[in-house]
Amino acid sequence: MSTDKNIPAKTKVVLEYGLSSQSVPMIWDAIATAPGLTSWFADDVNAKGKIFSFTWGKNESREAELINCRQNTYVRFHWLDEDPGTYFEMRILKNELTLTYSLEITDFADSDDEEDVRNLWDTSIDALHRCGI
Repeated sequence: MSTDKNIPAKTKVVLEYGLSSQSVPMIWDAIATAPGLTSWFADDVNAKGKIFSFTWGKNESREAELINCRQNTYVRFHWLDEDPGTYFEMRILKNELTLTYSLEITDFADSDDEEDVRNLWDTSIDALHRCGI
């Protein structure tokens, strides 16, 4: 297998955000359904089978395939225009001591875009919090 040494590998970025909601079904709906994702992640989300179409504003849209999920636990998507082996995942975690929930985000970024990816997720999670999640 040949690799192009001029193309840097993507960096895995893992973030964790506390959630105010204590309802796993409510959290699950927000991260795993088109209507739920439309409420905080994108301006519009449509799902046809395992392909989700995400739209922001009038001109920006991307498609992702739902490549793995476990109900009430996590969803993993692969952007169709990204490198194979990359994905973004949203995983519901429960702290057994405090009985609170958090959302662990795994994403991939070019080494020079890592801060931008973090900022995008910070902004998205702020919108999720405004939804009461």
